[in-house]
Amino acid sequence: MAFSGHGSSMCLVEDGRICRAVNLERMTRTKFSRATIPEMQPAIDAVRTNYFRLDTPRYFNFYEVFPEMLKYVTGTDSLKEAEIDLIVKPNDNIPFGAVSEEVYAGFLKYFGSTKTHFDFEHHLCHAYQAFLCSPFEECAFMSVDGSGERLARHNMNSLSMTLGSGSGARVNTMSEVTFPSTLGGMYSTVTTHLGFREHQEGNTMALAAFGGDEFYEQVKDAYSVHSDGTFNFDLEWKDGKAVGLEIARAMHEYCPPREPDSELDQRHRNVAWAMQKIAEDVLINAARGLHERTGHDRLAIAGGVGLNCVANTKMLEESPMKSIYICPNAGDRGLAAGAALYGYHVVLGQKERHPPSTDYLGRSYSDSEIGAALKECSNVEYQRSEDICADTAELISRGHIVGWFQGGAEFGPRALGHRSILGDPRTTASKKRLDEEIKRREWFRPYAPSVLAQHSHRFFDLECESPYMLLAADTRSEVRSEIDGVVHVDGSARIQTVTEEGEPRYHRLISEFHRRTDIPIVLNTSFNGNGEPIVETPENALATMKSMGLDSLSVGDYLVWPKDAPYAGEMKALHSRSD
Repeated sequence: MAFSGHGSSMCLVEDGRICRAVNLERMTRTKFSRATIPEMQPAIDAVRTNYFRLDTPRYFNFYEVFPEMLKYVTGTDSLKEAEIDLIVKPNDNIPFGAVSEEVYAGFLKYFGSTKTHFDFEHHLCHAYQAFLCSPFEECAFMSVDGSGERLARHNMNSLSMTLGSGSGARVNTMSEVTFPSTLGGMYSTVTTHLGFREHQEGNTMALAAFGGDEFYEQVKDAYSVHSDGTFNFDLEWKDGKAVGLEIARAMHEYCPPREPDSELDQRHRNVAWAMQKIAEDVLINAARGLHERTGHDRLAIAGGVGLNCVANTKMLEESPMKSIYICPNAGDRGLAAGAALYGYHVVLGQKERHPPSTDYLGRSYSDSEIGAALKECSNVEYQRSEDICADTAELISRGHIVGWFQGGAEFGPRALGHRSILGDPRTTASKKRLDEEIKRREWFRPYAPSVLAQHSHRFFDLECESPYMLLAADTRSEVRSEIDGVVHVDGSARIQTVTEEGEPRYHRLISEFHRRTDIPIVLNTSFNGNGEPIVETPENALATMKSMGLDSLSVGDYLVWPKDAPYAGEMKALHSRSD
């Protein structure tokens, strides 16, 4: 389990295999939900407010949410009944030494006779998350984020990058970068400077495509990359004291902080471009350094910076790495997977290794559960479909924007065809409507294409598969106009390749759309309202369909649409029968 400042999560490993995993936010319906013991809340508030200057979000009570999370992953809220051999937790929002010995002893007592292994290093957990989730028997690894906990061996500075190698079931750390040189932290600083919220680094990455190198030319000498794969940011000095980073100082001089929702000018675009360029330089150099030092041409990545799909692709293109695995839940909410796998392989010394072949690690909902949710939902009509894939593909081909709720939820932040909103990629009409009416999000953010893997090369210049939507590919110029709705301003697309083996139902839906339109792609975005977590339950899906104004919802084998919709007759005329 992991109770990080970026969100809480739990993961169950049995016989070397991840059986189920969940993010707390999916259960509480509060995005980036965090939990801690009540005695820790005042200290957390002080650090976030005084040190990081961030608003203090609501923290849930650990003792209230732990049983619910345990029940989600095991089927029971009782540790004894769940027969858990070991609970592992990295250093997070419930650290040893941050509360009195009496309070911490009470926390440990909560777990009864179940063995625990708590408070091992944040970046070590990311390292095991990267390596043990990967399909590689041996490889280089990279853990890169904002920062972990303060460490005595680094004069109470925290780590922001760890580089090393993995073999068998162990990792070997080779190099570490410490705060204040933090790529994830600098990217977050730029993101908030540009007027976006905490955790909206994806906005900065998207905006970068509209920028140029004017600001970069001012800061290109304010950071250095080194042959061992590490880097450092130059400090700003005043009266003989370090007061910040030179890049941040230059950014404030170049343009003042933008107010949220105010107009974006070219300076903001240029700052985003510069930050993305710096990130790419640092990560490409790290990949090159790792290859030189380890001899490996396979790389596993974890840490929040791993969600930067543009930089990930640049590492493939501009380093000797031939294969890159990025954890689908690369950030701190994926630490639960690293912790559980570390516990199984290292603490318990078990040998079986079964890396996850999918990110669909949440629980599925039965036909009876879906039916019960439908019967309780007002102001909708529904019917069972004889062929939900064909019917949904037909609706999308007619321009409908459809909620798609199938199987177990994705563990990571990308919707991969189990909790998705789908649209027609052939024109910008779906994007425009999603931006303005449904998702209500920034105009410059692109939507992703889910493409049949066997047809990917017809549209995209990418030599490998991208099942987790964590690589960006150039769209081939000769077909770009055929899929305008999913191509970014720079011609790139954050693609998800879909195989029949990996997700048969989603593959069949896209195949049905291909049969109707000759386009083996659908527009895919996460099934959630603005500022909300991705939907978890059928009830969530129905409520979100109504609040967002989706045309319809495909949940299990049911088609659902708003009552008295002008296209109700169209829905009933599909290849369906009344339930």
